[in-house]
Amino acid sequence: MSSKNITNMNKSERTLRVNTRIAPLVSIILGAVAFTGFFSCKQKYIEASPKMAPVTEAVFASGSIEPVDAYTLTSISDGYITKAYVQENDLVKDGQILFRIDSRQQHTQVDIAQNNLRYAQISAAENSPNVLQIKAQIEASKLKMMNDSVTFSRYQKLIKTHSVSQQDYDNAQLNYQSSTNTYKANMENLRVTLNSLRQNLENTKAQLSNAQAGFQYFDLTSIGSSKVYQIFKKQGDFVKKGDQVAQLGNPDSIVVKLDVDESNIAKIKLGQVVLVELNTEKNVTYEASISKIYPHFNDQSQSYKVEARFKKDMSQLISGTQLQANIVISKKESALLIPHAYVMNGNRVKVLKNDKVDTVSITPGIVSDEYIEVLSGLTTTDKLIK
Repeated sequence: MSSKNITNMNKSERTLRVNTRIAPLVSIILGAVAFTGFFSCKQKYIEASPKMAPVTEAVFASGSIEPVDAYTLTSISDGYITKAYVQENDLVKDGQILFRIDSRQQHTQVDIAQNNLRYAQISAAENSPNVLQIKAQIEASKLKMMNDSVTFSRYQKLIKTHSVSQQDYDNAQLNYQSSTNTYKANMENLRVTLNSLRQNLENTKAQLSNAQAGFQYFDLTSIGSSKVYQIFKKQGDFVKKGDQVAQLGNPDSIVVKLDVDESNIAKIKLGQVVLVELNTEKNVTYEASISKIYPHFNDQSQSYKVEARFKKDMSQLISGTQLQANIVISKKESALLIPHAYVMNGNRVKVLKNDKVDTVSITPGIVSDEYIEVLSGLTTTDKLIK
């Protein structure tokens, strides 16, 4: 900033961006400061005197306007949007269907599940062909077991009188044991088969319920009473699972979402004043205050998220509007300031005393591209040169 521009500053405070190599994303808001300078042919010096002025330290942040309690409606299935029931700025109720996605494939899944259920019901019935076949096997094996039991019982009596050979007796006993085992095996087969068929019936019922419940994934509904701020997909668009379809939020209020550099986040406190300038309204400043500091680092933006609320109603603003902001960290009604250009490496300045040049070390405070606050080392009577 030239001396002319400094001299012409009015008494209202102005915001100056900081040199990011010195203090990233910090600003100084200055009151009226005039530094006089002149060029001497004899001395070849440009002089300036430290001046007292109000100063405000602020952290610079960029961001955007977002609705309160904003959420993004995302697709949870693949398909074409067959119907869009809302437009931007519409007010919607809780649970209202906003978009419908093509569900013909889901209808096919339901039809298949219904057919599987009907088949399972037939198979699990007491008179199903499979069950009747096993029951017939049981009846036949039961009759054979009873006949073999009678025969074996008779041979047990005859063997005592030596009326039958030992081999005939052993064969009768073996036949009875075999038919008994066959009968038991058929009974167990009926039990296992009925359990399997009943389990399959329950599984197909569950599959049908899941298939029918799947229809809910093709209707995108609102959460609570909301306002539709942005629509990303329109009717006829193809969406995949996870695609953003619309942004909704509180219909009555909006907030300022800011990105703060990690080197400055420790300076941010709740309630601090925020001076906001919208990209759509240059040179117009709105006042807000810090209302929320998110406790996690955003890897995508490489910054911390901070939220601010406007001091007055700004619900007419459009969601997504980009902005620049200065978060006021501290204020001083009177600070000693010198032009940044007069400070050399090591925080030293040249001072003219009795026509002699002396080098003085200073203790800097707030630093910007244009000005440096001097905490110690200079007074307003000193003459700086460069």
